[in-house]
Amino acid sequence: MFEITFEHDDALDYFRNEQIAYPTAEYDFTFEGRYLIYHVTNSVETTYYAIDMKTNLTSEVCHRKDEDYNRDNYSSMIPSILNAIKYNGDARWHNPFAPDPSAMIDTIFRVVLKENGYVVREEQIQLCKDIYEGLTRKRVAICEAEVGIGKSLAYLVAAVCARQGQDVYIPRTEPITITTSNIELQNSLIYKEIPRLSMILEKYGLIDRPLTAALRKGREHYFCRLRYEDYLWSIKQSPHKYKSRIAILEQRRFTEGKVVDLDKVNLPASLKDRICSKGECRHCPYDSTCPYSSYVMKSMSKKKALDFQVTNHNLYLMSKQKSNLLRESSCVIVDEAHKLKDAAQEVFGERVREHDVIRYLNFIKIRCDAPASYERFKSTLDYAANLNAALFSILPDLVGESPSDRGEIVQLPQSCHEIITDLIDCLLVLESLREEIKGKELINGRKIADALSAFLKPSLVLAWVECESDNELALCCCPKKIGLYLLKSVWDKDVSHVLTSGTMSDGTSFEFFKRENGIDAIPKSLILEAMTESPFDYASHTRLYIPDDLPIPDNGNDEYIDAIAGRVVDLIEATNGHTAVLFTSYKLLQAVHSRTVERLQDYDVLVMTKSNKNAIAAFKRSRNGVLFASGSMWEGVDFVGDCLSSVIIVRLPFPMRSVTMEEKKMASKNVPQFVADYAVPEMLIKLRQGAGRLIRSEQDTGVLSILDARAASNGSYGRQVRQALRKYPMVNSLSEVREFMETVKEPEYFEIKKETEEDQKR
Repeated sequence: MFEITFEHDDALDYFRNEQIAYPTAEYDFTFEGRYLIYHVTNSVETTYYAIDMKTNLTSEVCHRKDEDYNRDNYSSMIPSILNAIKYNGDARWHNPFAPDPSAMIDTIFRVVLKENGYVVREEQIQLCKDIYEGLTRKRVAICEAEVGIGKSLAYLVAAVCARQGQDVYIPRTEPITITTSNIELQNSLIYKEIPRLSMILEKYGLIDRPLTAALRKGREHYFCRLRYEDYLWSIKQSPHKYKSRIAILEQRRFTEGKVVDLDKVNLPASLKDRICSKGECRHCPYDSTCPYSSYVMKSMSKKKALDFQVTNHNLYLMSKQKSNLLRESSCVIVDEAHKLKDAAQEVFGERVREHDVIRYLNFIKIRCDAPASYERFKSTLDYAANLNAALFSILPDLVGESPSDRGEIVQLPQSCHEIITDLIDCLLVLESLREEIKGKELINGRKIADALSAFLKPSLVLAWVECESDNELALCCCPKKIGLYLLKSVWDKDVSHVLTSGTMSDGTSFEFFKRENGIDAIPKSLILEAMTESPFDYASHTRLYIPDDLPIPDNGNDEYIDAIAGRVVDLIEATNGHTAVLFTSYKLLQAVHSRTVERLQDYDVLVMTKSNKNAIAAFKRSRNGVLFASGSMWEGVDFVGDCLSSVIIVRLPFPMRSVTMEEKKMASKNVPQFVADYAVPEMLIKLRQGAGRLIRSEQDTGVLSILDARAASNGSYGRQVRQALRKYPMVNSLSEVREFMETVKEPEYFEIKKETEEDQKR
C-alpha cells in the first residue's frame, strides 16, 4: 500500500493537452497507481499537484521554496498527498481503515512509522495484527511478545485501528483501557508513546484529531488536604518529637492547591501514606476545591472523547467490583499480564493489621465526645480493644516463634472465629452509636468489619499470618480459587481482553497460565493464542553454558557452595566481568559472594540487596562490573550494550515457599504431581524472565550460564530447560565460552576497566 511508481510520464502530455495540467508541468511519480503527481516551478517556489486519473480532478499537494523533492525523498510527500486527495471524492481516504484494517496496519508500520525513524519488524506487525484480532473478534487473546518486538507500539496501533475500523463499534466516549503493573510503563505510555504516535498519524491524515489519554492511578498516589491537615495537627501535639516532619510538610505548601500527584513530590513513602487520598470523600469540606476530585471528574466525564485510559492491575480489578472507579470500556489491553494473578490475590483478598482496629477506636474516641448513648459507646470501645488484643495474642502461637515474612498458613481455631464474630458486632455497634463526623471518613469501621468477615469462611479462603517490616503481625486471606474470581469478575463479561507479556508461557504452551488465571474455563472458540518470538539473532549473538560436573544444589553443603563460587569466578574471568549473577535466595548470594570477592579484585563487585537500591545504577556506570543480585533483578531491568554480557543463573528458580504454593501442594494428590503441575511450569517462566536480562537490543551479545546440575543434560529437568531456552546455541566448556566472547567483542572489551575513585566522584 502507498505505492510509488514512475509509469505515467506520457499520460501527463494528455492532461496538458486537455488543460487539466499546467503547460509547464513536469512529471514526478504516480501514487497508488491512480494519482499522477507533477510540479510547476516559478521564480518563487515549486508547487506540487495530484491528478486523479479516474475522475480527472486535481488537488494541490504542497509548496516548496527551497530544495525540490526527488526520487530519494518522494515518500516524505505522502502525508501531504493524503491530505490533498481526500477532498476529491476518493472515499478510501475518508476512512482508510474500513476496507482492510490489516492492510492499514501494514501501511502504518511499513510506510508511515518507517518514514518517522522506526525500524520495520515483521514480528511487531504480526503481533499488532494478532492484537487487533483479539480486540475485535475474541473474548480473550493471549499474545506473548518476547523482548525486542515493541509490544507497546503494537497494541497502540492495533487499538487505533480497532477504534477507527468497522469490525467492532466503540463509542467515541468509551476509551480503550490499558492496564499495566508498574508506574514507569504507565508514564511512558501517557507522556511519550501515545503523544508521538498521535502526532505521526495526524500528520498523515490517518486520524482527524489528536489521540487523548488519561492516567488513572490509585488514590494513594494523590494528595488529600483533609488527611494532610489531620496528620499535621496530630504530630504538632508533639512538636519536639516530629520537628523535622512538621518542617517538611509546611515547607511544601500543600494547601496552596498546587500539589496533586504525590509521585512528583520528593517525600518519604511513610509521609506520603499519611497524606494521600485514602478513605471516603463524602461530606469532605474541601470537596469543591479538591484537585484530585476535579481530576477524577474530568477523567470520568463522558462529555469529552477519550481514546485511552491507562491504569494499573489493582485499580482495574477493583473497578470490576465497584463502579465509578474507571470509565466503562469494551476493549481492554492487559500489559505485563503475568502479574495479573498476584494483583487479583491482593484485590480479592483481605489484610487486617493489629493497629487497624486500634487506630479506628482512637479515631472515634477522640472525635466523638458525646454520642447519643455514651455509656454503651464507652463500654463497646473497651470491649472491642480487648477482643482485638485477644485475637492478635493468639496468632503468634499459630505460626511459631519466628514467622516467615512470606507468611504462615493458619487454620483459625473456633476460639478465633468467636472473637472475630464478636469484634465485627462491636465495630458495627460503634458505627451506629458514634456521632456523625462532618468531614471525610478517614477511617471506616464497616470496612474493617467486612474485611474480618472474610476469615469466617475457611472453606473459601486461604488464611495466613505475615510479619511486616515493623514486626507487626497481619492476618491475611485470599480466595482459594483465584482463577474462578477472575473468570466471574473479568473474563465472563462482554469485553474483549488482550493479554500480553514477554513470559506467559513455559516456552511451549499457555496451559499453566490459563489454568492459574481462570482462562481455561472459557470456551476455546473465545480464546486466541499467539507466540511472537524475538527478532534478535540469538544464533549468532548468544551461547548457553550448562556444565555437567557440578554437584546437586544443597545450600547447607560447603563443598557445593565452594564449587559454585569457583565456577562463578571462572565465568567472570572468561567474560572479563560484565556479569550479573542471579540467585534465588539472599543466603546463598551472601555465601557465594563471601567466597569470591577476594578473587574478583580486578572488577567492580556490587551486591543488590533489599536495602541497596543503588546497586543497579552503579552497575550500569561500571566498566566491567559484577552484580550479585536476587529479587527484582530477575525481570523488568534493562542493560543495553556491553555493560551486561554474561548472566549466570546459580539455581533453577523454583517458586519460593509461599502460602499459595503450600496450599497447592496440600491440594495435590502427591508431591510429584504438585511439582509437575505447578512448580516446574512456574520455574520455567521465571527462568525465561531471568534469561531475558541478557539480550535487550539487536546489537547485544553474551553468554547465559545455568549452574544447576538439575538443568544438565543428565539432570531431572534438563530436557524442559533446553526446550524453554532452545534459541540459545549450547557450548560445553569454559574454553568455548572464551572463544565465543572473543568472536563477538572488540579487543577493548577485554581490557581491565575497574571504576576509579574519580569515576565514583562523578
